[in-house]
Parts: sequence; structure tokens; C-alpha cells
Amino acid sequence: MKRILAATVLLAGAAWGAENFSDEQLKARFYYDLGVSQVDASSYPKMQQEEYAVFAKTCSQCHTLARPINASIATKEDWKRYITRMHLKTKTTPNTSFSKEDARLILDFLTYDSNIRKVKGKKDFDAKTVELKSLFDRVLAERTRRQNERDQKKVKAAPMPGTGVTPQP
Repeated sequence: MKRILAATVLLAGAAWGAENFSDEQLKARFYYDLGVSQVDASSYPKMQQEEYAVFAKTCSQCHTLARPINASIATKEDWKRYITRMHLKTKTTPNTSFSKEDARLILDFLTYDSNIRKVKGKKDFDAKTVELKSLFDRVLAERTRRQNERDQKKVKAAPMPGTGVTPQP
């Protein structure tokens, strides 16, 4: 049923013309980049609220917060591996860094938040993931459409091979 609905939405979008995507949406590298970019941590314990502030400040140096917030990563072990990789990347990226203590605080926050939103709230999180994947499919289709349009313009503007003559529109 979900596939039929997604196909219907795609066909309807094609019939009515291109969707209006923001520049940010069109630049998304992953489906989870298209989700929410902040967590309402106001109901979290004070320590997690403080850790959220470190997470937001640190992780937004290199990518949107939507990426870790909406990613399917949920276990402490997986987050630890991800954070270690990001920590190593900051060593080669100018003007970015975070300490081992920041990494520990970020790990604690992401583990806590994942337990609340992704494990205990699995049904809602999974439904949102399906929405984001569908949106990402449409974004990719739009990027492809725009690239094909640009390629067609280049072909029309290019000189005919061997003649040096540019075709007239």
C-alpha cells in the first residue's frame, strides 16, 4: 500500500510539474538530511539538555544536525563508532575540532536521545523514516531532471562535430 501511495505521489508530481524543493533539500546527501534539524530536549533531564548543547555546537561544524538526528543509528556502540570517525575527520578539516570530553558528552546525549525517540518511539520514527526516504527519492528525481536539462542545453549550444558551426535554436 505504501509503495502504491508513493508511486501515486510521484506520478501526480510529474503530471503537475516539478516540485519546489529548497536549495538545502536539493543538496541533501542522505535521506536523513531532509528531516528535522533539532531535538526538543526541554523534557530531557538537565544533564542531557547540557549535552544537547555540546552536540549541537560541535556536530553542526561539519554537517546539519538533521543527519545524526534522523539517522537510523540507535545503539551506543554504533554511535561510538560514528563519533570516533567524526572526531578523526575534524583533525583534517580546518577550523573544526572537539575534545574527547565533548565526544563523551555527545555519545551520552545521542544514546539517550536515540533510546527515547528511536527505540521507545520506534513506530513514529519508522513512519518518519519512510516519509524522508520518499522525499529523498523525489529530490533525487528532481536533481536528475535538472541535470538532464543542463546537459540538453550544453548539447544544443555545442558546435556540430567537425564543422565548428553552432546549431541555431
